[in-house]
Amino acid sequence: MVSALLWGGAPFSSAPSSTLFAATTPEWNKGVGYLGTMLNPKGASIDAKNVAELLDFVVSANGTNAQLDPGRRDNATGAYFFFNVNAPLAKVIKYAYNPNIPSHLTLPTSVRLGGWRVNPGGPIDSLWERVGNVREPLVMRGEEYEEITPDLTTGGYYRYDTNRLMVLLNHQGKDFFISVTDQQKPSSVGRKGAIIGPDTDWNYFYSGQRGLSKSGLGWASSYMYSAFSVVILFEPDTAKGQTRYVTFKWLRAGWGGINMVQRENILEGCQRFAQGFRTVMESPQLPEAQSLIDTYAKIKSMSDQELSARLQPVEKALMALCRTDAALKRRDFQDLIESGEYLTAMSREERESLLMSESFKLAIGKKSFLDRMP
Repeated sequence: MVSALLWGGAPFSSAPSSTLFAATTPEWNKGVGYLGTMLNPKGASIDAKNVAELLDFVVSANGTNAQLDPGRRDNATGAYFFFNVNAPLAKVIKYAYNPNIPSHLTLPTSVRLGGWRVNPGGPIDSLWERVGNVREPLVMRGEEYEEITPDLTTGGYYRYDTNRLMVLLNHQGKDFFISVTDQQKPSSVGRKGAIIGPDTDWNYFYSGQRGLSKSGLGWASSYMYSAFSVVILFEPDTAKGQTRYVTFKWLRAGWGGINMVQRENILEGCQRFAQGFRTVMESPQLPEAQSLIDTYAKIKSMSDQELSARLQPVEKALMALCRTDAALKRRDFQDLIESGEYLTAMSREERESLLMSESFKLAIGKKSFLDRMP
């Protein structure tokens, strides 16, 4: 789902609103704090009045202040970010928040794997059909797991569990979709990954080895300690068919219990996320949602032997790249690839995700290791 990027783009743990900005009370503060308290109560309804000031803020001129710094929260670094995507709200929800479409397809630069541990209740399977006809707030809660792509700076990648709250409501005649994520506990230890070629190619390597890939930090046992994010989607002008994606994000990550995250790191991660998300959602070749669902179902139904055969072009490409690509020329990475251990050691889920990602790139006209769809 919509989160994730170390040093810049993953969610963070919620705290009572009283811990936010003790000296000041920005207009969005009450709504963010309230949403943090509403993540876990099963069956609890959302009172739209408690998020009114937050929603008024994001649609106002103040909400377009790219220099806004939300400050720190429980020793976590904060950042505020927004961007527009040329797709209507219903379409964005249908692809990015569809439980039957893997989240890594719409978040190619951010998420490697993801899924529900506890399925959300409510109308999650057809939420996009409710846009334009929202009376009372529609509320959905669930628990997810995510594994992110390698970080731009350190090459580290992480796996963590989150609580998620999703709300579709109408305020002042405008529909808003809100997604709140709260990391449950520190992530798995950081592992060494690599970005193969330009990040815009969406090609990543996952070694499984503890540590960070950045020179001088291979020893570091790093973690995403905690993360909290509030995402708000709405159409600034319904006539334009454009959706604004607004994020409040706090992240605490590093090693030795020390938070190494700077605001600039989070913003860089958000920009990375936005680039990938826009490329997907604005692609003129984006397949119908049902087509993606069917392709993924076909991949999941493959035998292990068939899945391995379909991934052979990826293995062949990596064999060549590990001799030429700067990020893969490390001896330990080369050994994994040339021995054939890299793909064979992957879990079934990881291999399915890799084949689906390559198939998707092929479908939207990006360069892929594959020459045909499954």
